[in-house]
Amino acid sequence: MTSLQDGTTDLIHFPRKSILSPAEASQYLGIRKYHLFIMRILRCGPPTISINKKTLYKEDELGKFRLFLMESMGICENNGIYKEKEDKIRKNIHDPLMSLLSINIIKRKFILVTLWSMVLFGISINLLLF
Repeated sequence: MTSLQDGTTDLIHFPRKSILSPAEASQYLGIRKYHLFIMRILRCGPPTISINKKTLYKEDELGKFRLFLMESMGICENNGIYKEKEDKIRKNIHDPLMSLLSINIIKRKFILVTLWSMVLFGISINLLLF
């Protein structure tokens, strides 16, 4: 981080290692910011870094996460029918495939968390009653 004359700070971008805000990361992936937020809360999204209590994403980690989502459904990005557009950061365009894949991973994680919480709740009630 560098401090500017007016007191604001500017984020340092390293060569070929871009750091993106959550809004830019959601545009990079082609999903809504809300889906990215929910995936971060459920810990099933791309890895984050924290600088001054701000959640940020590395561009290469987002690329790996995008490939992970596509490979989990058996979709090949470069050689298959589905091909990525040339410009990586698109404005207000949601990729329907990535939206469906992110919703799928959110649902799976939510079901897993719900089932485990039900099991723990049942065990705790059982211990209290007996």
